[in-house]
Formats: sequence, structure tokens, C-alpha cells
Amino acid sequence: MGIRLNWEIEAEKERVETAGEDPETRRRRWRARLRLLGLLLLFVGLVGLVVGGVILRLRQVDWEIEQALRDTVDAEIATLRLGDRAAFLTFQRSATDEWSQRQNGAFEDYQELKLQADVELSGEISSVLVDRQRARVQVQEVIDGARYVQTWFYWNYDDGWRHVPPDYTFWGEERTLSSDNVTVYYRALDEPFAQVLLTELTLWVTGGCSALGCGQMPHLTVEVVPNPTLGWIEDWHLRVPSPYIGRARIDQPLEATVRFQAAALIARSLVDGIVGDVLTGEGGFLQEAVVRWLVERFALVQMNSHVIYSLAARYGDAAVGQLVTQLTPDSTAAVLASVTGTSLEQSGLDWRDYIAWRLTDVYSGQDYDVTSALVEYSPEGIPQIQAVVRIGGDEMIVLFQLVDGVWERVT
Repeated sequence: MGIRLNWEIEAEKERVETAGEDPETRRRRWRARLRLLGLLLLFVGLVGLVVGGVILRLRQVDWEIEQALRDTVDAEIATLRLGDRAAFLTFQRSATDEWSQRQNGAFEDYQELKLQADVELSGEISSVLVDRQRARVQVQEVIDGARYVQTWFYWNYDDGWRHVPPDYTFWGEERTLSSDNVTVYYRALDEPFAQVLLTELTLWVTGGCSALGCGQMPHLTVEVVPNPTLGWIEDWHLRVPSPYIGRARIDQPLEATVRFQAAALIARSLVDGIVGDVLTGEGGFLQEAVVRWLVERFALVQMNSHVIYSLAARYGDAAVGQLVTQLTPDSTAAVLASVTGTSLEQSGLDWRDYIAWRLTDVYSGQDYDVTSALVEYSPEGIPQIQAVVRIGGDEMIVLFQLVDGVWERVT
């Protein structure tokens, strides 16, 4: 018979006592446990109901506040449709009279626009954001079939929502988009615009550098701000105005004027960065002509840079890059011969904008329109350009002859 330890003896006693427990006592103990569990579940359920009720009520209040805002916007737009100036101005509110005067002008602009175009003021709301007492609403308009959006701001006064001056602090959180060559900083409201900017400007920088043969491709930093001024903050750091400070086209947030201005700034920086200076004379004309050629590519507008356009068409974009790298302060049009590898008269270039520049350079103040510039030879065998030029309603023939590698005016 082995030795039994104390803890083994106690465990055996406990088993015996448990085995001998009265069944009724055991049932009462389990019922007590179940009642306690039930009370706990009931308490949790009641708390959940209370919390859920509070959440539902808060959502109901938020919905009522937003619905009141939507009703206000709808009523305000109705006054524009009906042409009710007095009713429209009752929706405007500010600490000074400046906002009411500004909105009075906006009302007149709407009424004039309705006379000039097919305008649909449906009051369709693209987005609503409520932050306590303030709100931001984007309202759609259709003008001649194109969809636009207006961004309006409101404040919840004691007598309801009122249209107030733009709140540029209520433009959303800061965000960033980037590619290898472009970084765009913006706020949440400008998300659609920032995406378009990133795509377009990346194409401009990479395409422009590819055409010009940049030694080192720059990295463009862009800040989108609710400010009407577009321009450089510093080298390759561009400030671009948000389109939503005014009427913005939904499918084309990069408005034509801003597109053109941004294209001109970037094109000039690319060209001037390679030339290293702003030239004058014929070298300056060629430098400016390359800038206009790039702007036409970027902004898709006609810039009449005929010499450079024909150079790229006949000899490839690389020829334009070679021209830019060869430009110096004393350059003349003769530099084009070294780029094309042929004489100026045999290069096949379109000289119309060059002739217009030469005429304007000498006879400033006139508006010269060169409709054609035919390269031919004089009876003496001298290369010449016979240009048809319009000045106002008059038309004349102007001749330039090639003298020592330079086009000189004869008549």
C-alpha cells in the first residue's frame, strides 16, 4: 500500500461531498445563475436600445438639418429661375453689405446668361458637407448642354440657413498626388481637378523635355489653392487656382484660360532653362517661336508658330531641340541651316510668322497678317521670299532676299 499525500486526500473528500449534493440544491444554484445571466443580457439590451436610440436620433437631427439646407438651396435657385431679385437677396447674409452687393451682381449675371444661352437651373446638388453651423454645397447647372458646378457656402443662423461668402478654410483636408515628374498638393474639394492636373502636367513636362532634349528633366511641384492668381512661387513650383472658386465645368475642370496660362509658363521655363537667357533679335524670335510651338502642343490652341512647326514636321522634334541648344545672343535665322543641314531657301520651312515678325519689328503698331510666304528665285538667281501681307483691309506683296545667310527686305 502506497503513501497518500494530503492534497490527494482533500481532493477525494471534495469529490465525495460533491457526489453527495442534494439535487434540489443544485437546481436552485443553476436557476440563480440563469437569472443573473438573464439580468445581464437584459441590461446589455437596454443599454443597446438606449445607445441605438440616441444614434438614430442624432442621425435624424443631422438629416433634418441637411434637409433644411437642401430646401434652402432649392428655394434660392428657384428665385434665380423666376428672376425674383428681392427673394434671392433674402437668402444672402454677411456682416457687411459687400456680399449683398456682390450677389446682386451675380443675380444680374444669371439673368443676362439666361438671355444669351440655354440655361437649366435644376438645383441638382452634387455634394453636401455640413460641419456644425457651416455647410458647403455643390450645385449643378447646365449651360448649352454642358454641365457645370457652383460651390456655395452657408451658415445656419437662428432663422435658418443663409448663403454666405466663400469659406476658404472649408476646402477639405490636405492631399497629395504624384508621378515621377510632378507632385500636386491640394485639398479634398479639388480632387477631380488635381487628378486632371497630374495627368496633363506630367505629359507636358515629359513630352516637352523629350522634344527639346532636356539634360535633366525637372520635377514640377504644383499647389492648388482657392486663389485666383496663377504663377510661379519659385523655380518649378507652380501655384494654380482652384476651378471651384467659380463656375467649373464638370467634365473639363482645367478651364481653357488656366490651361493656356499654365502651358505658357511651363513651355517658357523649359525653353529658357536650356537657352540660359532671354534673347533678343532673331535669336529671340526663334526662342519665342519654340515656346509658342510647345504651348500649341500643350494647350491645343493655334499659336501660328509656322517656322518651328514646319521644322518639326520635316526634320523631327529632335531638330527643335538642336535649335534650342544652338541659340546664342547673336543668333540669326541662319542657325536653322546648321540644324537642317541645308540652305535656308531649300529647307522647306514655312516663313510666314518670321516675315510677320520682321515687318512688325520695323513697322511697329501695325497688324500684319502674312497669308503666304513663297520661296523662289529672282531673275538673277537670288533666293527670295515673296510674301502676301494683309494690313487691315489692304493687301500687298513684300519681297525678302537672302543676303549673306540673312533674309533682307527688298520691297
